[in-house]
Amino acid sequence: MELNRKEYKLIASYLAGECTDQERIKVEQWIDQSHENKKRFQELRRIWQLSGEAVSSQDMEWNLDQEWNRLDKQINNQKAPSSNKNSEEKRYWSFRSSSIHSGTQKFIRIAAVFLVAGLFGVLSYQSWEQPKQKEPVLRQISTDNGQRANLTLADGTEVKLNADSKLKIPQKFASDVREVHLDGEAYFKVSEDEQKPFLVHSNGSVVRVLGTAFSVRAYPEDQQVQVVVEEGRVSFGQEKEAEDQRAILNRNELGIFDLSTSTVATQKVEDIELYMSWRNGYLKFDKNRLNDVAKALERRYDVEIFFEDPALKELLLTAYLKSRSLRNVLDVITASLEIEYQLDENKVTFMK
Repeated sequence: MELNRKEYKLIASYLAGECTDQERIKVEQWIDQSHENKKRFQELRRIWQLSGEAVSSQDMEWNLDQEWNRLDKQINNQKAPSSNKNSEEKRYWSFRSSSIHSGTQKFIRIAAVFLVAGLFGVLSYQSWEQPKQKEPVLRQISTDNGQRANLTLADGTEVKLNADSKLKIPQKFASDVREVHLDGEAYFKVSEDEQKPFLVHSNGSVVRVLGTAFSVRAYPEDQQVQVVVEEGRVSFGQEKEAEDQRAILNRNELGIFDLSTSTVATQKVEDIELYMSWRNGYLKFDKNRLNDVAKALERRYDVEIFFEDPALKELLLTAYLKSRSLRNVLDVITASLEIEYQLDENKVTFMK
């Protein structure tokens, strides 16, 4: 990112000790936001200290706008095509040498800071706005009915996104936490990083892990959020709760967050495939209402399902549907429940 004039003047004023209290707070907040920012600022400060002899207080009076214009003109005169660090360094030292002969010591120091900032992109990492006032830029990955998606996030975390789902992720994870937002269903295999916990936000709940594998289901019509842990352990509960008040889920455990009461119930899981078979394109049911089965079929095969008799919605199905053919799946369901179906393009009707 190109340095703008305002940011350049701010960091130069800070190093010169001439910024206002508000400007000083902005710079120091930026420095404290990450270890990377601290390291880069230390580099700039060293350049500032080494770029010339200390000047007396009488020499500190100068016009920043005027010096900026001089600096800008000098840099434009010094610009030449370059594709490597060595040529950048030559340009820097050539510029510094010519500036020394100009006799403006402070100008040299500003020039040094500006050029190093340009080389390292120090101001491209964070805005000068206060962190609490800046919302992270999120991008969204979504799937329609009949679609699934496999993703690998920037930190190495693997994600499988089920049909009819949305995952919002930041352009870049923060320095101390990795946060995503889910609507729908997804399986996460989180890359371990003890210094940066991984958080999944969904329907007022949050899952917090350091490195593990788990599945989250948060479809709006469910009126609940389900978390099933395949490996490791996670904390799960209402977003507003303190960390130590949330439920801890271990391997082969299920947590259910009730949206109406904002409470979490936990239980052991005997067959984890009942919750995760969708990852491989399969559907497994154990005494599930046909109405709930229909929702899963609509997402998996991108169809609309109707019931000729509403009483059919309450029939209970136990089945493992591994066929990729919709017609084969419908044959299994109707044979098990002793009912019939009609398939017309992308519309399915169950009948007695």
